[in-house]
Amino acid sequence: MTRALLSLSPFSCARTYHRTVFHTGLQLRMPSSARNPPLYCNAPGRPFNVFQAQAANARKQSVWQFVASSMFRATHRSGISRGRSGWSGGGGGPQGPWQRLRARINAIPTKYVFWGILGLNGLVFASWNLAWAKYQSTGDSSSYVWMLQNFVASADNLKNGRWWTVVTCCFSHENITHLLFNGFAYYFTAPVVLSLLGNVGFLGLYLGSGIVSSVAAVAWRYYTNPHVRGGSHGASGAIYAVTSFFACVAPNATFALFGVFPLPAWAFVTGIFLWDGYNAIVPSGGRTDHAGHIGGLLSGIGYFIAKRLRIF
Repeated sequence: MTRALLSLSPFSCARTYHRTVFHTGLQLRMPSSARNPPLYCNAPGRPFNVFQAQAANARKQSVWQFVASSMFRATHRSGISRGRSGWSGGGGGPQGPWQRLRARINAIPTKYVFWGILGLNGLVFASWNLAWAKYQSTGDSSSYVWMLQNFVASADNLKNGRWWTVVTCCFSHENITHLLFNGFAYYFTAPVVLSLLGNVGFLGLYLGSGIVSSVAAVAWRYYTNPHVRGGSHGASGAIYAVTSFFACVAPNATFALFGVFPLPAWAFVTGIFLWDGYNAIVPSGGRTDHAGHIGGLLSGIGYFIAKRLRIF
């Protein structure tokens, strides 16, 4: 999982900003009985069944058994139903416009949300490469410049009022390796968190953390190199947030680093936090946006704390 750093003067560097510096090869290991679960395991209108698990068996629980345990309540606001009939939370009453909107979004099968995010990333990837092919074949750089102006988080874009780039950059990959790394990590971590939070909660985590990651990246770059024009893009900030949230919910779940080396979730998140923190403070000259990674990790942890404290 990497977030790209790139120059805003691409035509002089011939796309040399592609990077594959940090590849985690993240894979989530679950017991055989819990593998390949349907992405729509929390179907709209079907209430959760919460079971009390004995403390002596807590360590033996699988991820999906954990979801059904009493610990699951820590990540949800009590008294809220995901059905079509409305919401019992605050903010305008159970039948207010916000509650109706949330109910409609949560009524969408979760598999559409899961694959929709992957599809958007693939669509933006195709747009990047079509724009570059057009520039190479015709010399017309207008499409490529438009992509730089609308799918890269940079101080220049924000100064020019293109605030939406802090969101659109979270779906933006130009290099196929970058897209595959992030897509691989998303594929193994997102389904469990999506089933925990529901559509609205997951989109809030993904998009909100993506914004935090983008702002952190722009702010850190401006603070450390105020005279250097540049930007970043990639979904890794949002994916790191999903991963850190999951690690807070199930810290002893096992991740397989590079698909081989087993690590508990808490150790994995701690390790990448230390790695990215060190490289952000002591730049190595690479193209990885370490500050964006840190922003994503911290926002995922913050989201978990907010859920646990029932702030939203």
